[in-house]
Amino acid sequence: MLRIFRVSGGSMRPSLSSGDWIVTSRHRAPRIKDIVVASTDSGHNIVKRVASITEDSMRLVGDNPRLASSHCGNPIGGSSCLGTVIASFRPPLSVRFDFPEPLQADNE
Repeated sequence: MLRIFRVSGGSMRPSLSSGDWIVTSRHRAPRIKDIVVASTDSGHNIVKRVASITEDSMRLVGDNPRLASSHCGNPIGGSSCLGTVIASFRPPLSVRFDFPEPLQADNE
């Protein structure tokens, strides 16, 4: 299952910035150095990098050494992981289509 989240905060800079969009997948188990989204005990979602993994938990850290988080370094249960980040997008995001000639409706 894929999920989309919007990043808030600067703890993952320079990898991710506030306002970036990330796509996560639950089909890929997290590995050390992966970026994941996890649910905290208070019900908030956080995005952090996996520093270590044990049989029943993982330890997460931010990429920005200037911004510490109360969630960094503390083990969280593996079931708290909502997904592994598989893609990220930084606004402004635009889509452009280039057609070689004008399109016509079928009834013309």
